[in-house]
Amino acid sequence: MFSIRKIAIAFALGTCVLADVFNPDPSIFPDWSKTKRFTPVEQTQMDRMGGYDVSPNKKHVVYTHSQWDLSQNKYKRGLRLVNLEDSSSVDLTAFEFGNSDSNPVWINDDIIAFTAVRGSPSTNIFAISVSSKAVTQVTNYTNGISSISYSTAAKKFAFISDVYQGMDMEQSSTERERRKGLPYHGVVYDQLRIRFWDTWNTDDKSRLFTMPADIVNGVLTKTGDPVNVLEKFSPQYFGLIPDSYDFSPDGKNIVFSSNIPSREQQWKSVGGIYVVPADGSVAPVRVNNGMDGDASSPVYSPDNKYIAWLQVFNPDNDNDIRKIILYDISNDTHRKVANSFMDSPTSLQFSADCTSLYAEVALQKDVTVLKINLSNDSMTRLTGDGYLTNWSEISNEQILVVLNSFQFPDTMFLVPADGSKKKTQVTHDNDSNLKDLWFSPTESYWFTGALNQSVQALVTYPYGFDSSKKFPVALIVHGGPHVSWYDAWSYRWNINMFANQGYIPVIINFHGGDAYTQPFSNSILMNWGTYPYEDIMKGFDYFLENAEFADKSTTVALGASYGGYMINWINGHTDRFKALVQHDGIFSTISMFYSTEIMAFSTVENGIPWIPEQRESSEKNSPEKFVKNWKTPTLVVHSEKDFRVPLTEGISCFSALQRLGVESRFLYFPDENHWVLQPYNSLQWHSEVLDWIGKHTNKTNWNLSSIPSK
Repeated sequence: MFSIRKIAIAFALGTCVLADVFNPDPSIFPDWSKTKRFTPVEQTQMDRMGGYDVSPNKKHVVYTHSQWDLSQNKYKRGLRLVNLEDSSSVDLTAFEFGNSDSNPVWINDDIIAFTAVRGSPSTNIFAISVSSKAVTQVTNYTNGISSISYSTAAKKFAFISDVYQGMDMEQSSTERERRKGLPYHGVVYDQLRIRFWDTWNTDDKSRLFTMPADIVNGVLTKTGDPVNVLEKFSPQYFGLIPDSYDFSPDGKNIVFSSNIPSREQQWKSVGGIYVVPADGSVAPVRVNNGMDGDASSPVYSPDNKYIAWLQVFNPDNDNDIRKIILYDISNDTHRKVANSFMDSPTSLQFSADCTSLYAEVALQKDVTVLKINLSNDSMTRLTGDGYLTNWSEISNEQILVVLNSFQFPDTMFLVPADGSKKKTQVTHDNDSNLKDLWFSPTESYWFTGALNQSVQALVTYPYGFDSSKKFPVALIVHGGPHVSWYDAWSYRWNINMFANQGYIPVIINFHGGDAYTQPFSNSILMNWGTYPYEDIMKGFDYFLENAEFADKSTTVALGASYGGYMINWINGHTDRFKALVQHDGIFSTISMFYSTEIMAFSTVENGIPWIPEQRESSEKNSPEKFVKNWKTPTLVVHSEKDFRVPLTEGISCFSALQRLGVESRFLYFPDENHWVLQPYNSLQWHSEVLDWIGKHTNKTNWNLSSIPSK
């Protein structure tokens, strides 16, 4: 176990150590003649793990997996079953093209429910028997459903479906089709928010439904009609959108988190934690009254005595610290768990014996799970290196975790609950895909950055590494800005992808990141261009001064989202790089305020433009102010459906570069959002990015010409 004080001490001591990153042990490198490069093609064809569920007897786990086929430009998908005792696995449903099976949920130790289309009018609930492999259809709605859960105590499903005010699911489906047939298509809005992420808001809203279902003659059967458990809310709360939810152990109630709709919701974030009867007989009751700020991840304790959730206490900043709230149901009281902990958990689960809470939290370069003793707030860290994406308690002594890292995509492991961090691999879907490819170990170093504080940086080594040679260096800047770059696998910005093209990727986890305590994160509010830039330059200089294998004269910089903002900022403040790649970056903090779909974010980060002193601060941190200094060749990438950082920010950047006569290129995706998600688009993205930095570092990198054309 460790205390909060020990975390702080370890953090401080880490700044004093010069890691072996500058003098790597030769034994970590393979025989290069027997090792292949990891390229974008291999990346797109990894087997991807989706949602999972553990059987009631804790002997099996079922999960969704999918894999893209390059020649067909299609995904195969199916449900896979794993035996937790010996890690043997079998495809429970056919792994084939067109399969939409997902969201598996155990009903008992033999029957699994899941969502799919399978010829039905929309996404519906199906069931499969593990013993017989027989599949049956449970529902046949024309209105799609998602996020299913099942309570054996209530003998009910809960799920989300989008409906219009005053209409049930089937009526809403009919109304949706009627509207599509109208000769006019304008949409009227009276208040924000009008769009979110990549989708325009419409009159139909996500609602939480329950539906009776039970096993009848060995078959999972719908035994009643779905009930909208939010229907008894007054009409002004129709905009309330449920997020995560959890059945009470006795099946009588459901707790869920939701925004609290209001005219101010675009610039203030207030979340409610609500409890509603599972039959929808009365309106939901809010249990976090008086707590203004975002609220998330509500869960019941197995003994039905408590509800825990995560609560932000600042409505103006939903990136502020999240506190763990423990709510005593019987006496209607709250307390904060581990209140002095200065990092923010992102999700919670109770232990089966109700003595502990499991909390997912980012700590420096890793995302881990902590086991928090509710009697004394002591914490035990259960996983070591890597990025945790999910976990489940198997017993008081063991948990199942899904981890990834720079070296492997999502993989299941069994981990002891004693803090030893020993992993036993459970799934092996990508073992053959990863074999004989180069994946550099994750290295890090610390340096003194802005505010005279210690800052961590991550490094990987290039394919063909030889300490007697020199390699070009790629500075890669994370987005957010209130996230950090973790030791995590990515299908969009995979650090080992750049390492395999012969670059040394260097990542600075600058001020603003979420994994180094909340004050570290909050330090850049109204300071976007100051502390992060100082950290990046100092950290990059520190690496170049100490890494004799780095070609100091051949460097490039790349970043997306806030990282794209920083690339624009870098272009206005230094010409040290041979080339830049700016993806979905902010060009003007002023125009961003008015056009993004999360005005609250722009408000707290850079201020309100019509308030003079805040406008001055915003302009001070706007890359647009320094356009006259731009000199470095820049590739700009932006997409049509990016409502977070709208397309005009990318066009403005490219227009400025072109007008200044700076060598530049614009890569536009009409069918992507803030991320590039479609496999062939991803291949094109990698081809353009690698070609651009290769051109300016005298290297021939991977490009689309290396794969068969379609």
